[in-house]
Amino acid sequence: MSELSRLAHGVLFPALGRRTVPRWARASVAEGLGGFVLFGKDIASAEQVRELTAGLHGLREHVVLSIDEEGGDVNRLEAHGGTSVPGNHALGRLDDPELTRQAAYQIGLSLVEAGVDWDLAPAVDAAVNPLSPNGIRCFGSDRTLVAKHAAAWVEGLQSAGVSACAKHFPGHGLSSTDAHLGTPTVGLSRQELVDHYLDPFRAAISAGVDSIMVSHVLLTQLDDVPATISPAVLTGLLREELGYDGVVITDALEMHGISDVASLPEAAVRAIGAGADALCLGAWAFGDDVRTAATALVTAVEDGTLPLARLREANERIARLGTRRRAAGEAHDDAVGARLARAVTEVHGDARIRGDRALVVRLDPTHSPAQGGASWGVEEPLRAAGVEVESLAVAGDTYNAEGMIRAEIGLFRDEFGPAADVLLLVRSSHRFPWQRPVLDDLLKRYPTAVVVDMGVPGDDFSGFRGWVRTFGASRVCAQAAVGALLADA
Repeated sequence: MSELSRLAHGVLFPALGRRTVPRWARASVAEGLGGFVLFGKDIASAEQVRELTAGLHGLREHVVLSIDEEGGDVNRLEAHGGTSVPGNHALGRLDDPELTRQAAYQIGLSLVEAGVDWDLAPAVDAAVNPLSPNGIRCFGSDRTLVAKHAAAWVEGLQSAGVSACAKHFPGHGLSSTDAHLGTPTVGLSRQELVDHYLDPFRAAISAGVDSIMVSHVLLTQLDDVPATISPAVLTGLLREELGYDGVVITDALEMHGISDVASLPEAAVRAIGAGADALCLGAWAFGDDVRTAATALVTAVEDGTLPLARLREANERIARLGTRRRAAGEAHDDAVGARLARAVTEVHGDARIRGDRALVVRLDPTHSPAQGGASWGVEEPLRAAGVEVESLAVAGDTYNAEGMIRAEIGLFRDEFGPAADVLLLVRSSHRFPWQRPVLDDLLKRYPTAVVVDMGVPGDDFSGFRGWVRTFGASRVCAQAAVGALLADA
């Protein structure tokens, strides 16, 4: 193995793809691979993830293991030994930085228990656009609020001994485009960016954040390529203007926001050349993609396209990750997240379930790849509380969704009486045009239904008998909603 090959592998962070250490991973780590990003499909239980991380760490000194554990709607460990806390939007609603710090600290403890070194969180975008696909993952739309909670979250997580990652630089909260599916655009000038737009990242840097993730947003007044491969953004804004000297990692290079612009080998070379240190290859990037990216980096150095010093600098920065003193002997406390979820939940009107059975009609949002396999809803916690639950879920592409809902509610009430409880479960319904006529029809026909909104507020449900808002869909948020539905029952 040459020194150049080792340096090229050292900046790569692919997915794992299996729940045990695969053969290709052993070979890549021996070549100098920087580490891995663990995804939900790699995790089956608390014991399994601990065995997996121990096996990966045992392959070589300083194999850095990372994960997307934001809390709230984006989590990997909540159902597998991790803790459950409300997400950033809920924490921003509470607007108490100390509570945000506590939530992040609990996440950090759960990651220490799982053997994870680096959390690719928090999201510190300011969700200015109400149609932002990341709205529930953001502390809010006000940059001053986002900045103070970004700092608190970073401090809380890193005090547990896990490296944090502020994302998605420079922020795409002005856009309604999901970078998994396309390239978000932001048309602000450099002066506007410097004067106020980058404030949440300034706050994270001041808090000592170990890393920053660069997004695939296109800053149209600075460059004609996404930030991921833009020297004007990575070197000009982040390194020089903000003075950041920590690790910069790309968002996944498999996402359409960059892959529609540059192939993996091109994006890998251009991102490192622009100022990134670590390349997140994506959830479906394994041995073949590692070889492709490493070969491209080696070739670029050999032909003079990429300076060898840039690869060395990137490896030196990555060597700092996972070196914080770990919290030892302190288990995470699930009561913290439960308390925060109850504190943020709002109840309007008469939202109480009146009987011992209910029909839950769930309007599913468009699935976000960032969420992974995480589930949402109140059906299971209601059943656990002794309620007999029937359920119907429809989505935007469901055939005859309105007809199905009318028929199911009609059948349910014919069977159990006109007062039988119907719960309408939504999440950021204002973002999905197909849901508006469905909700209007339901309000006209069934005003005695109760709405449970587990997303970003947008629609007015005051015409219904009652409604509950949780501002997130994590497990503790669902439990808080059920607590409200069963109050005094």
